[in-house]
Amino acid sequence: MKLDAVSAERIGLPWLRAALVPGGAFGRRHDEATPAYAPGDEARALAEMAQIVALAEQLDHDGVGRLRAALRAVPEPQPIVARARAGDPLGDVDFYELGRFVDGLDAVARAWEAAVLRQAQGDNGAAPDHVPVPAVDALRELLAPGRDGAGFYLADAFAPPLHAARAALAQAEAEYDARREAIAARVRDAIGIDPAGDEFVVLHDVYDGPLPDGVVLVRETPTYRVAALRVVAPQRDAALARLTVAEDDARRALAESVARQAEAVGAATRALGALDRTLARVAFTQRWGGCVPELSPGRFAFEDATFAPLAGALAARGHRYTPLSIELPGVAVLTGPNMGGKSAALATTGFLCACVALGVPPPARSAALPLCDSLTWIGGEGPGERTRLLSAYAAEVVRARETLAAASARALVLVDEFARTTGPREGRALLVAFVEALRARGAFALVATHFDGVAAAAGVPHLRIAGLRAHALDAVAADDLDAALDAINAAMDYRIVDARDGDASSDALELARLLGLDDDVIARARALYEARD
Repeated sequence: MKLDAVSAERIGLPWLRAALVPGGAFGRRHDEATPAYAPGDEARALAEMAQIVALAEQLDHDGVGRLRAALRAVPEPQPIVARARAGDPLGDVDFYELGRFVDGLDAVARAWEAAVLRQAQGDNGAAPDHVPVPAVDALRELLAPGRDGAGFYLADAFAPPLHAARAALAQAEAEYDARREAIAARVRDAIGIDPAGDEFVVLHDVYDGPLPDGVVLVRETPTYRVAALRVVAPQRDAALARLTVAEDDARRALAESVARQAEAVGAATRALGALDRTLARVAFTQRWGGCVPELSPGRFAFEDATFAPLAGALAARGHRYTPLSIELPGVAVLTGPNMGGKSAALATTGFLCACVALGVPPPARSAALPLCDSLTWIGGEGPGERTRLLSAYAAEVVRARETLAAASARALVLVDEFARTTGPREGRALLVAFVEALRARGAFALVATHFDGVAAAAGVPHLRIAGLRAHALDAVAADDLDAALDAINAAMDYRIVDARDGDASSDALELARLLGLDDDVIARARALYEARD
């Protein structure tokens, strides 16, 4: 779905993408490589959303969190496997990390098993009682001989020559130790010193005689000599060299075996990525709700939908969000009071379209939506538009021109107070003509305005925000702005209802009173309003 940065920001797409970010590197990589759904992808989009809704019901909420944590903890094996495939040597740390990868898969499997709600498993076998990540049993068995404990050790079982080489080195080490002990015994007998290391100090006033056999002089000063044990053990050096070669050969052979597991490891990491991406959507659905929509190019409707970014912000202030329901038969005009939620209704409409394009069950009780090929928001252009030396009105006109040039039956256009910054008569006429042009192109569009009679003049349905409840306002006594905003929120009926054309009251005077404007000003404005022609 094509949309620019302004439109994306207005419908909460950056918020949605942030809410859907997978927890681990596998999931983020998978998510970045997965394109959004476009017209023609309805079957695949529906299948993904149906799976997410089912998992949201079948997985424990806290269990999903633990699953995502287990996925984040799985280390990345691909660089190690790639080096093995290139013939590069691997070290014990690499084999240890591969073992951690195997353990990570096991932890994911355990977390999955714990997350599945037993009561969700019915006779039809639809419950997710199998882990959607392939096992890497061959890699586990390959590394098993060296994984006795938390670390990794190049065990003799990896290569038969290792045992012989280590036995030969052990024998050579024993011979070396025996020769060293014999020399050390001569030092103890002759000098009375027990050398802890190969070098030791002999004070002249303690012993000034010849050094015993097997001891060499390293350095001498007027007060002491530095001596060292000289243990000749060529067999030990040769045994160590043979063991080094045997271990290098064993690691090389083990790396070659790891390289042969590249396909299985790759499949497992891809499955981890897909699971991580899916679980991010499951967590979103468990938090905000979601339905499996009808994906129809010719129908746009939703019932009890939630614009999650706004709902979350309201919840943080202790306010309740009013779900919205809209039937959009092509193009419709939306009117209603200031602060009544017209922009939120536009944003909700775009937000749900973005959800289905991303394979996310739209947060609504039910929905029938198209997969749109473009989405454009017109109205309230940001500061970036000013860099083109355009006024607010001119920027809107340019966006309207570009929108009409690209509009089709697969387009969604959201219009927020178009032409409000120019003269009201010309602005209204231009908006009517623009609505007619959108209808002629077959686009879906929701047009919010305060202009009177636009819907009737353009021949499109007229919707309205229900508005302020008079009985709720009677008890309002707001002493400050925060209290006034809370009172307005409590008094406002945000539902979208059918409207008589011409019923475009904005409740502006009542809102101005609630927001603390001088009573005399309000009274004068009301008199002027009631006396209008």
